[in-house]
Amino acid sequence: MKIHKSILKYIGALILALFVTTSCEDYLDQAPEAAIAEDEVFSKFVSFQGYMEDIYQCIVDETLGTDAYVNWNYGDDVLEDRTDGVVHNFDQGNYSFWTHSKASQFWGTIGIANDNGTSAKGKKGYWQHGWYGIRKANTALRNLSKLTSGTQEERDLIAGQAYFFRGYLHFEIMRSWGGVAYVDSVYSPTDEIRLPRLSYRETALKAAADFRKAAELLPASWDETIAGQATAGQNDGRITKGAALGYLGKNLLYAASPLMNGVSTGSYTYDEALCSEAAEVFDELIQLANQGYHSLRPWADYFKNFYTLVAEMPIGTEVIFNNPVYMYKRWNYGEHQLQVLGGWGMYASPTANYVEYFGMNNGLPIGEADSGYDPMKPWDNREPRFYYNIVKGGDRLITTANASKAPLDEFAQFQVGGRHRNPNNSISGYGHTKFRPLTANNRDNGWGNNFFYECPQMRLADIYLMYAEAVNEAFGPMGSVGGGPTAIEAVNIIRSRAQVADIDSRFTGTKETFREAIRVERAVELAFEGHRWFDLRRWYVSHLPQYREKYELEYDKDQTYFKKVLARTIVFEEKHYWLPFAVGQVTLYPEFEQNPGW
Repeated sequence: MKIHKSILKYIGALILALFVTTSCEDYLDQAPEAAIAEDEVFSKFVSFQGYMEDIYQCIVDETLGTDAYVNWNYGDDVLEDRTDGVVHNFDQGNYSFWTHSKASQFWGTIGIANDNGTSAKGKKGYWQHGWYGIRKANTALRNLSKLTSGTQEERDLIAGQAYFFRGYLHFEIMRSWGGVAYVDSVYSPTDEIRLPRLSYRETALKAAADFRKAAELLPASWDETIAGQATAGQNDGRITKGAALGYLGKNLLYAASPLMNGVSTGSYTYDEALCSEAAEVFDELIQLANQGYHSLRPWADYFKNFYTLVAEMPIGTEVIFNNPVYMYKRWNYGEHQLQVLGGWGMYASPTANYVEYFGMNNGLPIGEADSGYDPMKPWDNREPRFYYNIVKGGDRLITTANASKAPLDEFAQFQVGGRHRNPNNSISGYGHTKFRPLTANNRDNGWGNNFFYECPQMRLADIYLMYAEAVNEAFGPMGSVGGGPTAIEAVNIIRSRAQVADIDSRFTGTKETFREAIRVERAVELAFEGHRWFDLRRWYVSHLPQYREKYELEYDKDQTYFKKVLARTIVFEEKHYWLPFAVGQVTLYPEFEQNPGW
Protein backbone atom coordinates (compact mmCIF):
# COMPACT_ATOMS: atom_id res chain seq x y z
CA MET A 1 0.00 0.00 0.00
CA LYS A 2 1.18 3.52 -0.79
CA ILE A 3 0.34 6.63 1.22
CA HIS A 4 0.40 9.68 -1.01
CA LYS A 5 1.92 13.00 -0.01
CA SER A 6 -1.49 14.64 -0.45
CA ILE A 7 -2.82 12.51 2.39
CA LEU A 8 0.03 13.59 4.64
CA LYS A 9 -0.78 17.20 3.81
CA TYR A 10 -4.38 16.43 4.72
CA ILE A 11 -3.23 15.04 8.04
CA GLY A 12 -1.26 18.24 8.56
CA ALA A 13 -4.42 20.28 8.09
CA LEU A 14 -6.14 18.07 10.64
CA ILE A 15 -3.33 18.63 13.11
CA LEU A 16 -3.62 22.38 12.72
CA ALA A 17 -7.36 22.19 13.22
CA LEU A 18 -6.95 20.03 16.29
CA PHE A 19 -4.57 22.29 18.14
CA VAL A 20 -5.29 25.67 16.47
CA THR A 21 -1.55 26.14 16.25
CA THR A 22 1.29 25.65 13.81
CA SER A 23 3.57 23.97 16.31
CA CYS A 24 2.98 20.47 14.89
CA GLU A 25 4.56 21.14 11.50
CA ASP A 26 7.47 18.83 12.36
CA TYR A 27 5.19 15.92 11.53
CA LEU A 28 5.08 17.12 7.92
CA ASP A 29 8.60 18.41 7.54
CA GLN A 30 9.51 16.10 4.68
CA ALA A 31 10.65 16.68 1.11
CA PRO A 32 7.94 16.51 -1.59
CA GLU A 33 7.64 13.04 -3.08
CA ALA A 34 5.22 11.38 -5.46
CA ALA A 35 4.46 8.74 -2.84
CA ILE A 36 5.70 7.52 0.51
CA ALA A 37 5.85 3.81 1.29
CA GLU A 38 3.86 2.52 4.25
CA ASP A 39 7.04 1.28 5.97
CA GLU A 40 8.47 4.80 5.86
CA VAL A 41 5.41 6.27 7.54
CA PHE A 42 5.40 3.74 10.38
CA SER A 43 9.15 3.57 10.92
CA LYS A 44 9.51 7.07 12.42
CA PHE A 45 7.63 8.58 15.32
CA VAL A 46 6.92 11.93 13.68
CA SER A 47 5.27 10.37 10.63
CA PHE A 48 3.55 7.62 12.66
CA GLN A 49 2.15 10.28 14.98
CA GLY A 50 0.99 12.18 11.91
CA TYR A 51 -0.97 9.07 10.95
CA MET A 52 -2.44 8.90 14.46
CA GLU A 53 -3.59 12.53 14.30
CA ASP A 54 -6.11 11.54 11.63
CA ILE A 55 -7.96 9.39 14.17
CA TYR A 56 -8.57 12.46 16.33
CA GLN A 57 -10.80 13.71 13.52
CA CYS A 58 -13.12 10.76 14.18
CA ILE A 59 -14.18 12.34 17.49
CA VAL A 60 -17.65 13.67 16.78
CA ASP A 61 -18.22 17.32 17.58
CA GLU A 62 -21.84 17.09 18.62
CA THR A 63 -22.36 20.83 18.15
CA LEU A 64 -21.66 20.52 14.41
CA GLY A 65 -23.78 18.66 11.92
CA THR A 66 -23.57 20.51 8.65
CA ASP A 67 -22.86 24.22 9.05
CA ALA A 68 -23.77 24.02 12.77
CA TYR A 69 -27.29 23.14 11.68
CA VAL A 70 -27.85 20.81 14.56
CA ASN A 71 -29.22 20.00 17.99
CA TRP A 72 -27.48 17.75 20.45
CA ASN A 73 -29.92 17.37 23.36
CA TYR A 74 -32.67 14.81 22.79
CA GLY A 75 -34.13 14.01 26.20
CA ASP A 76 -36.79 15.74 28.27
CA ASP A 77 -34.56 18.79 28.49
CA VAL A 78 -35.46 20.82 25.38
CA LEU A 79 -38.28 21.65 22.99
CA GLU A 80 -37.48 22.17 19.32
CA ASP A 81 -40.01 22.11 16.51
CA ARG A 82 -38.15 21.92 13.20
CA THR A 83 -39.45 18.91 11.29
CA ASP A 84 -35.97 18.41 9.84
CA GLY A 85 -34.38 18.38 13.31
CA VAL A 86 -33.35 15.38 15.38
CA VAL A 87 -35.23 16.52 18.49
CA HIS A 88 -38.58 16.77 16.73
CA ASN A 89 -38.17 13.43 14.97
CA PHE A 90 -36.96 11.59 18.06
CA ASP A 91 -39.88 13.03 20.02
CA GLN A 92 -42.16 11.50 17.38
CA GLY A 93 -40.45 8.14 17.75
CA ASN A 94 -38.78 8.41 14.34
CA TYR A 95 -35.37 7.07 15.34
CA SER A 96 -34.60 6.01 11.77
CA PHE A 97 -34.15 9.72 11.11
CA TRP A 98 -30.50 9.41 12.14
CA THR A 99 -29.62 7.56 8.93
CA HIS A 100 -30.29 10.44 6.53
CA SER A 101 -30.19 13.71 8.45
CA LYS A 102 -27.53 16.34 7.96
CA ALA A 103 -28.52 17.57 11.43
CA SER A 104 -27.57 14.27 13.07
CA GLN A 105 -24.35 13.34 14.86
CA PHE A 106 -25.02 9.65 14.38
CA TRP A 107 -24.42 9.00 10.66
CA GLY A 108 -21.61 11.06 9.11
CA THR A 109 -19.79 10.91 5.79
CA ILE A 110 -16.22 9.99 4.95
CA GLY A 111 -14.08 11.71 2.34
CA ILE A 112 -11.18 14.14 2.27
CA ALA A 113 -12.79 16.53 -0.21
CA ASN A 114 -15.91 17.14 1.85
CA ASP A 115 -14.71 16.26 5.30
CA ASN A 116 -11.63 18.20 6.30
CA GLY A 117 -10.41 19.80 9.45
CA THR A 118 -9.83 23.20 7.89
CA SER A 119 -13.50 23.89 7.23
CA ALA A 120 -14.83 21.88 10.19
CA LYS A 121 -18.09 21.27 8.31
CA GLY A 122 -17.20 17.64 8.72
CA LYS A 123 -20.48 15.73 8.78
CA LYS A 124 -18.88 13.73 11.59
CA GLY A 125 -20.95 10.78 12.80
CA TYR A 126 -20.60 8.08 15.44
CA TRP A 127 -21.35 5.32 12.92
CA GLN A 128 -19.19 6.17 9.90
CA HIS A 129 -16.31 7.76 11.75
CA GLY A 130 -16.47 5.13 14.46
CA TRP A 131 -15.72 2.23 12.13
CA TYR A 132 -13.29 4.31 10.09
CA GLY A 133 -11.32 5.23 13.21
CA ILE A 134 -11.41 1.67 14.56
CA ARG A 135 -9.82 0.44 11.34
CA LYS A 136 -7.10 3.10 11.59
CA ALA A 137 -6.45 2.21 15.26
CA ASN A 138 -6.11 -1.47 14.34
CA THR A 139 -3.81 -0.55 11.46
CA ALA A 140 -1.61 1.41 13.87
CA LEU A 141 -1.36 -1.53 16.28
CA ARG A 142 -0.61 -3.94 13.44
CA ASN A 143 2.26 -1.72 12.27
CA LEU A 144 3.68 -0.83 15.68
CA SER A 145 6.62 -3.20 15.22
CA LYS A 146 7.75 -1.12 12.22
CA LEU A 147 8.57 1.81 14.53
CA THR A 148 12.17 0.61 14.59
CA SER A 149 13.75 4.01 15.11
CA GLY A 150 11.45 4.98 17.95
CA THR A 151 12.05 4.88 21.67
CA GLN A 152 9.98 2.82 24.07
CA GLU A 153 8.22 6.00 25.16
CA GLU A 154 7.28 6.78 21.56
CA ARG A 155 5.99 3.24 20.98
CA ASP A 156 3.94 3.52 24.17
CA LEU A 157 2.44 6.84 23.04
CA ILE A 158 1.38 5.40 19.70
CA ALA A 159 0.00 2.21 21.21
CA GLY A 160 -1.77 4.07 24.02
CA GLN A 161 -3.58 6.33 21.59
CA ALA A 162 -4.53 3.39 19.37
CA TYR A 163 -5.92 1.33 22.26
CA PHE A 164 -7.81 4.35 23.55
CA PHE A 165 -9.46 5.10 20.23
CA ARG A 166 -10.38 1.50 19.57
CA GLY A 167 -12.14 1.36 22.93
CA TYR A 168 -13.63 4.84 22.71
CA LEU A 169 -15.09 4.47 19.22
CA HIS A 170 -16.65 1.11 20.08
CA PHE A 171 -18.09 2.73 23.21
CA GLU A 172 -19.73 5.55 21.26
CA ILE A 173 -21.29 3.02 18.89
CA MET A 174 -22.55 0.60 21.52
CA ARG A 175 -24.07 3.21 23.84
CA SER A 176 -26.39 4.20 20.97
CA TRP A 177 -26.96 0.87 19.21
CA GLY A 178 -26.15 -1.74 21.84
CA GLY A 179 -23.70 -4.60 21.68
CA VAL A 180 -21.82 -4.99 18.40
CA ALA A 181 -18.98 -7.07 17.02
CA TYR A 182 -15.72 -5.91 18.58
CA VAL A 183 -13.35 -5.39 15.68
CA ASP A 184 -9.73 -5.81 16.76
CA SER A 185 -8.20 -6.88 13.45
CA VAL A 186 -7.64 -5.25 10.06
CA TYR A 187 -9.72 -6.79 7.30
CA SER A 188 -9.17 -6.50 3.58
CA PRO A 189 -11.98 -5.78 1.08
CA THR A 190 -11.88 -9.42 -0.05
CA ASP A 191 -12.35 -10.88 3.44
CA GLU A 192 -15.72 -12.46 4.16
CA ILE A 193 -16.74 -10.94 7.47
CA ARG A 194 -19.46 -12.77 9.38
CA LEU A 195 -18.87 -11.43 12.88
CA PRO A 196 -21.90 -11.90 15.16
CA ARG A 197 -23.07 -9.19 17.50
CA LEU A 198 -21.85 -9.49 21.08
CA SER A 199 -23.96 -8.66 24.12
CA TYR A 200 -23.55 -5.18 25.56
CA ARG A 201 -21.54 -6.59 28.47
CA GLU A 202 -19.23 -8.56 26.19
CA THR A 203 -18.57 -5.52 24.03
CA ALA A 204 -18.02 -3.28 27.05
CA LEU A 205 -15.53 -5.66 28.67
CA LYS A 206 -13.46 -5.76 25.48
CA ALA A 207 -13.49 -1.95 25.39
CA ALA A 208 -12.51 -1.92 29.08
CA ALA A 209 -9.44 -4.01 28.32
CA ASP A 210 -8.37 -1.51 25.65
CA PHE A 211 -8.97 1.48 27.93
CA ARG A 212 -6.90 -0.15 30.68
CA LYS A 213 -4.01 -0.77 28.28
CA ALA A 214 -4.25 2.85 27.13
CA ALA A 215 -4.19 4.12 30.74
CA GLU A 216 -1.05 2.09 31.43
CA LEU A 217 0.76 3.42 28.36
CA LEU A 218 -0.29 7.07 28.19
CA PRO A 219 1.22 9.89 30.28
CA ALA A 220 -0.71 12.04 32.71
CA SER A 221 0.70 15.01 30.78
CA TRP A 222 2.35 15.02 27.36
CA ASP A 223 4.45 17.96 28.49
CA GLU A 224 6.24 15.58 30.86
CA THR A 225 7.35 13.26 28.05
CA ILE A 226 10.45 13.64 25.90
CA ALA A 227 8.39 13.29 22.73
CA GLY A 228 5.94 15.91 23.96
CA GLN A 229 8.64 18.52 24.43
CA ALA A 230 8.49 19.34 20.71
CA THR A 231 5.03 20.78 21.32
CA ALA A 232 5.37 21.67 25.02
CA GLY A 233 2.63 23.99 26.18
CA GLN A 234 0.55 23.12 23.13
CA ASN A 235 -0.47 19.58 24.01
CA ASP A 236 -3.99 20.28 25.22
CA GLY A 237 -6.32 17.92 23.40
CA ARG A 238 -3.96 14.96 23.22
CA ILE A 239 -5.19 11.74 24.80
CA THR A 240 -3.84 11.30 28.33
CA LYS A 241 -3.99 8.77 31.13
CA GLY A 242 -6.84 10.84 32.61
CA ALA A 243 -8.97 10.49 29.47
CA ALA A 244 -8.31 6.74 29.32
CA LEU A 245 -9.28 6.31 32.98
CA GLY A 246 -12.32 8.54 32.55
CA TYR A 247 -13.69 6.45 29.70
CA LEU A 248 -12.73 3.19 31.35
CA GLY A 249 -14.84 4.20 34.34
CA LYS A 250 -17.66 5.57 32.21
CA ASN A 251 -17.73 2.44 30.07
CA LEU A 252 -17.95 0.24 33.18
CA LEU A 253 -20.65 2.43 34.73
CA TYR A 254 -22.70 2.26 31.54
CA ALA A 255 -22.34 -1.53 31.47
CA ALA A 256 -23.46 -1.60 35.12
CA SER A 257 -26.48 0.64 34.52
CA PRO A 258 -30.02 -0.82 34.57
CA LEU A 259 -30.62 -0.81 30.79
CA MET A 260 -27.29 -2.34 29.83
CA ASN A 261 -27.31 -4.80 32.71
CA GLY A 262 -30.88 -5.70 31.83
CA VAL A 263 -30.28 -6.56 28.19
CA SER A 264 -27.23 -8.61 29.18
CA THR A 265 -28.57 -10.42 32.26
CA GLY A 266 -32.32 -9.83 32.35
CA SER A 267 -32.09 -7.83 35.58
CA TYR A 268 -32.85 -4.14 34.97
CA THR A 269 -31.01 -3.00 38.07
CA TYR A 270 -27.47 -1.84 38.73
CA ASP A 271 -24.71 -4.42 38.65
CA GLU A 272 -23.02 -3.65 41.98
CA ALA A 273 -19.81 -5.49 41.14
CA LEU A 274 -19.29 -3.45 37.96
CA CYS A 275 -20.21 -0.29 39.87
CA SER A 276 -17.47 -1.11 42.36
CA GLU A 277 -14.96 -1.53 39.52
CA ALA A 278 -16.07 1.76 37.97
CA ALA A 279 -15.74 3.55 41.30
CA GLU A 280 -12.17 2.32 41.72
CA VAL A 281 -11.25 3.62 38.26
CA PHE A 282 -12.83 7.00 38.92
CA ASP A 283 -10.89 7.14 42.16
CA GLU A 284 -7.66 6.66 40.18
CA LEU A 285 -8.59 9.69 38.11
CA ILE A 286 -9.53 11.73 41.17
CA GLN A 287 -6.12 10.93 42.63
CA LEU A 288 -4.53 12.29 39.42
CA ALA A 289 -6.58 15.43 39.97
CA ASN A 290 -5.31 15.62 43.54
CA GLN A 291 -1.78 15.54 42.12
CA GLY A 292 -2.55 18.63 40.04
CA TYR A 293 -3.16 17.11 36.60
CA HIS A 294 -6.85 18.06 36.61
CA SER A 295 -8.93 20.50 38.62
CA LEU A 296 -12.33 22.15 38.72
CA ARG A 297 -12.38 25.68 37.43
CA PRO A 298 -13.40 28.22 40.08
CA TRP A 299 -16.94 29.48 39.72
CA ALA A 300 -15.76 32.85 38.37
CA ASP A 301 -14.14 30.99 35.44
CA TYR A 302 -16.84 28.35 34.99
CA PHE A 303 -17.76 29.73 31.57
CA LYS A 304 -14.27 28.90 30.27
CA ASN A 305 -15.31 25.25 30.15
CA PHE A 306 -17.65 26.22 27.32
CA TYR A 307 -16.43 29.33 25.55
CA THR A 308 -13.63 31.87 25.47
CA LEU A 309 -13.32 35.41 24.14
CA VAL A 310 -9.55 35.46 23.73
CA ALA A 311 -9.02 33.40 20.56
CA GLU A 312 -8.03 30.22 22.37
CA MET A 313 -9.53 26.81 22.89
CA PRO A 314 -12.05 26.45 25.73
CA ILE A 315 -10.02 23.54 27.07
CA GLY A 316 -8.38 23.73 30.46
CA THR A 317 -7.82 21.91 33.70
CA GLU A 318 -11.41 20.69 34.03
CA VAL A 319 -11.94 19.37 30.50
CA ILE A 320 -10.54 15.85 30.41
CA PHE A 321 -11.58 14.96 26.87
CA ASN A 322 -12.85 17.01 23.97
CA ASN A 323 -13.29 16.91 20.23
CA PRO A 324 -10.93 18.83 17.94
CA VAL A 325 -11.54 22.57 18.04
CA TYR A 326 -12.05 24.19 14.66
CA MET A 327 -11.74 27.77 13.51
CA TYR A 328 -15.33 27.45 12.31
CA LYS A 329 -16.45 27.39 15.93
CA ARG A 330 -16.08 31.17 16.10
CA TRP A 331 -19.71 31.37 15.08
CA ASN A 332 -22.75 29.40 16.02
CA TYR A 333 -26.11 29.23 14.36
CA GLY A 334 -27.26 26.06 16.05
CA GLU A 335 -29.40 25.25 19.02
CA HIS A 336 -28.40 28.05 21.38
CA GLN A 337 -29.06 31.27 19.50
CA LEU A 338 -32.45 32.83 18.78
CA GLN A 339 -33.22 33.27 15.09
CA VAL A 340 -33.86 37.00 15.53
CA LEU A 341 -30.29 37.34 16.82
CA GLY A 342 -28.58 35.33 14.10
CA GLY A 343 -29.65 31.74 14.69
CA TRP A 344 -30.88 29.37 12.00
CA GLY A 345 -34.18 28.49 13.62
CA MET A 346 -32.90 25.35 15.36
CA TYR A 347 -33.20 26.90 18.83
CA ALA A 348 -33.56 24.39 21.66
CA SER A 349 -35.79 25.84 24.37
CA PRO A 350 -35.30 24.39 27.85
CA THR A 351 -38.49 22.67 28.95
CA ALA A 352 -40.30 24.02 31.98
CA ASN A 353 -40.06 20.61 33.66
CA TYR A 354 -36.28 20.55 33.20
CA VAL A 355 -35.84 24.05 34.58
CA GLU A 356 -37.51 22.84 37.78
CA TYR A 357 -34.45 20.69 38.53
CA PHE A 358 -32.53 23.87 39.37
CA GLY A 359 -33.01 24.43 43.09
CA MET A 360 -33.02 27.39 45.41
CA ASN A 361 -30.11 29.45 46.73
CA ASN A 362 -30.42 27.65 50.07
CA GLY A 363 -29.65 24.38 48.29
CA LEU A 364 -33.13 22.86 48.56
CA PRO A 365 -35.26 21.63 45.64
CA ILE A 366 -38.15 23.91 44.72
CA GLY A 367 -40.65 21.22 45.72
CA GLU A 368 -39.67 21.28 49.40
CA ALA A 369 -42.08 23.20 51.63
CA ASP A 370 -39.25 25.06 53.36
CA SER A 371 -37.29 25.89 50.18
CA GLY A 372 -38.69 29.42 49.92
CA TYR A 373 -39.94 28.84 46.37
CA ASP A 374 -42.78 31.14 45.35
CA PRO A 375 -44.75 29.93 42.28
CA MET A 376 -45.76 33.54 41.59
CA LYS A 377 -42.09 34.53 41.54
CA PRO A 378 -40.57 31.35 40.15
CA TRP A 379 -37.24 32.93 39.18
CA ASP A 380 -36.39 34.57 42.49
CA ASN A 381 -33.70 33.22 44.83
CA ARG A 382 -32.65 30.31 42.61
CA GLU A 383 -29.19 28.79 42.81
CA PRO A 384 -26.31 30.26 40.72
CA ARG A 385 -26.40 27.60 38.01
CA PHE A 386 -29.99 28.55 37.23
CA TYR A 387 -28.93 32.08 36.36
CA TYR A 388 -25.86 30.87 34.48
CA ASN A 389 -27.80 28.43 32.27
CA ILE A 390 -31.31 29.80 31.88
CA VAL A 391 -32.62 32.80 29.97
CA LYS A 392 -36.01 33.83 31.29
CA GLY A 393 -38.58 36.40 30.29
CA GLY A 394 -37.27 39.96 30.54
CA ASP A 395 -33.59 39.00 30.53
CA ARG A 396 -31.26 41.14 28.44
CA LEU A 397 -30.44 39.77 24.98
CA ILE A 398 -28.33 42.64 23.62
CA THR A 399 -25.89 44.88 25.46
CA THR A 400 -27.04 48.36 26.36
CA ALA A 401 -24.44 49.82 24.01
CA ASN A 402 -26.03 48.18 20.97
CA ALA A 403 -29.65 48.07 22.03
CA SER A 404 -30.54 50.86 19.59
CA LYS A 405 -29.73 48.52 16.70
CA ALA A 406 -32.68 46.32 17.61
CA PRO A 407 -34.79 47.87 20.37
CA LEU A 408 -37.47 45.18 20.00
CA ASP A 409 -34.91 42.49 20.77
CA GLU A 410 -33.14 44.12 23.70
CA PHE A 411 -34.98 41.97 26.25
CA ALA A 412 -36.37 38.44 26.03
CA GLN A 413 -40.06 38.47 25.16
CA PHE A 414 -40.86 34.85 25.95
CA GLN A 415 -44.35 35.52 27.26
CA VAL A 416 -47.38 34.11 25.46
CA GLY A 417 -47.73 36.11 22.24
CA GLY A 418 -44.28 37.68 22.75
CA ARG A 419 -41.95 38.52 19.88
CA HIS A 420 -39.58 35.68 20.81
CA ARG A 421 -42.24 33.05 21.62
CA ASN A 422 -42.44 31.08 18.37
CA PRO A 423 -41.01 27.91 16.77
CA ASN A 424 -37.87 29.62 15.42
CA ASN A 425 -37.01 31.13 18.79
CA SER A 426 -38.36 29.89 22.15
CA ILE A 427 -41.45 27.71 22.29
CA SER A 428 -41.17 26.88 25.99
CA GLY A 429 -40.90 30.32 27.58
CA TYR A 430 -37.21 29.80 28.32
CA GLY A 431 -33.84 30.07 26.62
CA HIS A 432 -30.35 28.91 27.55
CA THR A 433 -26.96 30.56 27.51
CA LYS A 434 -24.42 27.97 28.61
CA PHE A 435 -22.23 28.12 25.53
CA ARG A 436 -22.17 31.80 24.65
CA PRO A 437 -21.70 35.20 26.26
CA LEU A 438 -24.33 37.91 26.00
CA THR A 439 -22.50 39.52 23.08
CA ALA A 440 -22.58 36.42 20.82
CA ASN A 441 -25.33 37.74 18.56
CA ASN A 442 -25.65 39.58 15.26
CA ARG A 443 -26.17 42.98 16.92
CA ASP A 444 -23.22 42.98 19.32
CA ASN A 445 -21.18 40.84 16.90
CA GLY A 446 -19.32 39.26 19.79
CA TRP A 447 -18.90 35.99 17.93
CA GLY A 448 -16.02 37.16 15.76
CA ASN A 449 -12.42 36.02 15.62
CA ASN A 450 -11.89 35.85 19.39
CA PHE A 451 -14.96 33.74 20.28
CA PHE A 452 -14.71 29.95 20.45
CA TYR A 453 -17.29 27.66 22.01
CA GLU A 454 -17.35 23.96 22.79
CA CYS A 455 -19.53 21.33 24.41
CA PRO A 456 -16.99 19.29 26.43
CA GLN A 457 -17.07 15.54 25.95
CA MET A 458 -15.91 14.86 29.53
CA ARG A 459 -15.32 17.21 32.47
CA LEU A 460 -13.92 16.52 35.91
CA ALA A 461 -17.31 17.52 37.33
CA ASP A 462 -18.85 14.60 35.42
CA ILE A 463 -16.20 12.28 36.88
CA TYR A 464 -17.12 13.26 40.45
CA LEU A 465 -20.81 12.67 39.73
CA MET A 466 -20.21 9.31 38.03
CA TYR A 467 -17.98 8.37 40.96
CA ALA A 468 -20.79 9.28 43.36
CA GLU A 469 -23.28 7.21 41.36
CA ALA A 470 -21.00 4.17 41.19
CA VAL A 471 -20.05 4.35 44.89
CA ASN A 472 -23.66 4.83 45.98
CA GLU A 473 -24.83 1.77 44.05
CA ALA A 474 -21.96 -0.38 45.27
CA PHE A 475 -21.56 0.82 48.87
CA GLY A 476 -24.27 3.37 49.68
CA PRO A 477 -24.19 7.17 50.22
CA MET A 478 -21.48 7.05 52.91
CA GLY A 479 -19.33 4.59 50.99
CA SER A 480 -16.02 5.35 49.31
CA VAL A 481 -13.15 3.55 47.61
CA GLY A 482 -9.43 3.95 48.03
CA GLY A 483 -8.55 7.39 49.26
CA GLY A 484 -11.49 8.99 47.52
CA PRO A 485 -14.39 10.96 48.98
CA THR A 486 -17.67 9.42 50.02
CA ALA A 487 -20.45 9.50 47.48
CA ILE A 488 -22.06 12.39 49.38
CA GLU A 489 -18.79 14.31 49.57
CA ALA A 490 -18.26 13.92 45.81
CA VAL A 491 -21.60 15.54 45.07
CA ASN A 492 -20.93 18.31 47.56
CA ILE A 493 -17.61 19.10 45.89
CA ILE A 494 -19.53 19.98 42.72
CA ARG A 495 -22.19 21.92 44.59
CA SER A 496 -19.59 23.85 46.58
CA ARG A 497 -17.82 24.99 43.41
CA ALA A 498 -21.15 26.39 42.20
CA GLN A 499 -21.65 28.17 45.54
CA VAL A 500 -24.54 25.88 46.48
CA ALA A 501 -25.05 24.51 49.99
CA ASP A 502 -24.28 20.86 50.71
CA ILE A 503 -27.05 18.45 49.85
CA ASP A 504 -29.59 18.24 52.66
CA SER A 505 -29.51 15.13 54.84
CA ARG A 506 -33.12 14.33 53.97
CA PHE A 507 -31.85 13.20 50.54
CA THR A 508 -28.88 11.11 51.66
CA GLY A 509 -30.42 8.59 54.04
CA THR A 510 -30.74 5.64 51.67
CA LYS A 511 -29.22 4.44 48.43
CA GLU A 512 -32.57 4.98 46.69
CA THR A 513 -33.14 8.58 47.83
CA PHE A 514 -29.55 9.55 47.15
CA ARG A 515 -29.74 7.92 43.71
CA GLU A 516 -32.45 10.39 42.75
CA ALA A 517 -30.47 13.28 44.24
CA ILE A 518 -27.43 12.37 42.12
CA ARG A 519 -29.59 12.25 39.02
CA VAL A 520 -30.93 15.71 39.75
CA GLU A 521 -27.40 16.98 40.30
CA ARG A 522 -26.37 15.58 36.91
CA ALA A 523 -29.34 17.33 35.30
CA VAL A 524 -28.26 20.67 36.76
CA GLU A 525 -24.46 20.53 36.51
CA LEU A 526 -24.35 18.91 33.07
CA ALA A 527 -27.37 20.72 31.63
CA PHE A 528 -27.48 20.88 27.81
CA GLU A 529 -24.12 19.13 27.41
CA GLY A 530 -25.57 16.16 25.54
CA HIS A 531 -25.72 13.74 28.50
CA ARG A 532 -29.41 13.68 29.33
CA TRP A 533 -30.73 11.44 26.52
CA PHE A 534 -28.02 8.87 27.21
CA ASP A 535 -28.56 9.06 31.00
CA LEU A 536 -32.32 8.54 30.81
CA ARG A 537 -31.82 5.52 28.57
CA ARG A 538 -29.10 3.85 30.62
CA TRP A 539 -31.11 4.39 33.80
CA TYR A 540 -34.01 2.60 32.07
CA VAL A 541 -36.49 5.37 32.85
CA SER A 542 -37.12 6.91 29.41
CA HIS A 543 -40.43 5.03 29.11
CA LEU A 544 -41.82 6.49 32.35
CA PRO A 545 -44.45 9.24 31.95
CA GLN A 546 -42.51 11.90 33.89
CA TYR A 547 -39.65 11.64 31.38
CA ARG A 548 -41.87 11.54 28.30
CA GLU A 549 -43.74 14.76 29.04
CA LYS A 550 -42.34 18.10 27.91
CA TYR A 551 -43.83 21.25 29.38
CA GLU A 552 -43.77 24.91 28.48
CA LEU A 553 -44.38 27.82 30.86
CA GLU A 554 -47.14 30.26 30.01
CA TYR A 555 -47.08 33.75 31.48
CA ASP A 556 -48.04 37.26 30.47
CA LYS A 557 -45.86 40.28 29.79
CA ASP A 558 -46.31 41.66 33.31
CA GLN A 559 -45.79 38.20 34.85
CA THR A 560 -49.06 38.26 36.76
CA TYR A 561 -49.59 34.53 36.26
CA PHE A 562 -47.51 31.43 35.53
CA LYS A 563 -48.95 28.19 34.21
CA LYS A 564 -47.08 25.02 33.27
CA VAL A 565 -48.70 23.46 30.21
CA LEU A 566 -48.03 20.10 28.56
CA ALA A 567 -46.49 20.85 25.18
CA ARG A 568 -45.65 17.38 23.93
CA THR A 569 -45.61 13.75 24.96
CA ILE A 570 -42.62 11.87 23.62
CA VAL A 571 -43.35 8.69 21.69
CA PHE A 572 -41.21 6.11 23.44
CA GLU A 573 -41.62 2.35 23.29
CA GLU A 574 -39.29 -0.40 24.42
CA LYS A 575 -37.62 -0.46 20.99
CA HIS A 576 -36.54 3.17 21.40
CA TYR A 577 -33.96 2.24 23.99
CA TRP A 578 -31.66 1.51 21.03
CA LEU A 579 -31.25 3.19 17.69
CA PRO A 580 -32.13 1.01 14.71
CA PHE A 581 -29.33 -0.01 12.40
CA ALA A 582 -29.53 1.23 8.83
CA VAL A 583 -31.29 -1.34 6.66
CA GLY A 584 -28.29 -1.60 4.38
CA GLN A 585 -26.15 -2.70 7.32
CA VAL A 586 -28.32 -5.47 8.76
CA THR A 587 -28.85 -7.04 5.35
CA LEU A 588 -25.12 -7.59 4.83
CA TYR A 589 -25.20 -11.02 6.50
CA PRO A 590 -27.59 -12.95 8.81
CA GLU A 591 -25.39 -12.66 11.92
CA PHE A 592 -25.75 -8.86 11.87
CA GLU A 593 -29.07 -8.71 13.69
CA GLN A 594 -31.38 -5.67 13.75
CA ASN A 595 -32.31 -4.28 17.16
CA PRO A 596 -35.61 -5.61 18.58
CA GLY A 597 -38.74 -3.85 17.36
CA TRP A 598 -37.12 -2.33 14.28
